[in-house]
Amino acid sequence: MRVNAFNGVQSSPVLSLPKILHPENFVLAITKIPFWRYLKSSLIIVGISVFFGVWINFILGYAFSRLRAPGKDLWFGILISLMMVPGFATSIPTYVLFSKLQITDSYLIWILNGIGGSPFYTFLFRQFMQTVPKELEEAARIDGCRTAGIMFRIFLPLTVPVVAVVFMFEFLNSWGDVVQPFMFLNETRWPLSTALLGVRYTLPNNPDVILVPIQLAASLLFMIPSVIVYFAGQKYIKDGMITSGLKG
Repeated sequence: MRVNAFNGVQSSPVLSLPKILHPENFVLAITKIPFWRYLKSSLIIVGISVFFGVWINFILGYAFSRLRAPGKDLWFGILISLMMVPGFATSIPTYVLFSKLQITDSYLIWILNGIGGSPFYTFLFRQFMQTVPKELEEAARIDGCRTAGIMFRIFLPLTVPVVAVVFMFEFLNSWGDVVQPFMFLNETRWPLSTALLGVRYTLPNNPDVILVPIQLAASLLFMIPSVIVYFAGQKYIKDGMITSGLKG
């Protein structure tokens, strides 16, 4: 992809080293489609998903880890069992539900999904918080700190590795998601992930000719944020994932 993104639009065969680099392919990739509109939609979806993915599951993880409630372990077991349900198994029921609520073609769908939480992310937060000594929480309560203060002043700084892992996972999942935007949004609200599959770069006088190098240049531009986020957050993966599995 990286090599062919610099090929000329009439290069043949497709899989060949470019004799002359064509960086203008990246300019054409942006100007030949409403690139910035698609990018704006991607940022909105990612922002909503990451915000709720971190905060809702952080709160749920704290509740399952520290709060005392009857049947807490039973509810946690039910939550974890939901991880065995494939995501595609709920796609059609979810679409029918949102259609009846008349909220399709709206970013409200991602807000509702985020409020529902994620069993996997909740599990990560809960397992990590189980490793925090209870003496820290008890000392804070003796000093008059309330539950909200304990969550955000003590547990939040300690769970930075898990926050980074959840941020990275949710960013990559929502940034590259194709199915949900295609199901729920009209073309004017598509993010880049869906648009690059549904839109074709063609010659103005011959729509049947696809400009593959420009298509690949657009795909390469689309990959850059994911690569940056991955390399920026990979140092937290080991700490967050390993520590989250130390205590049951």
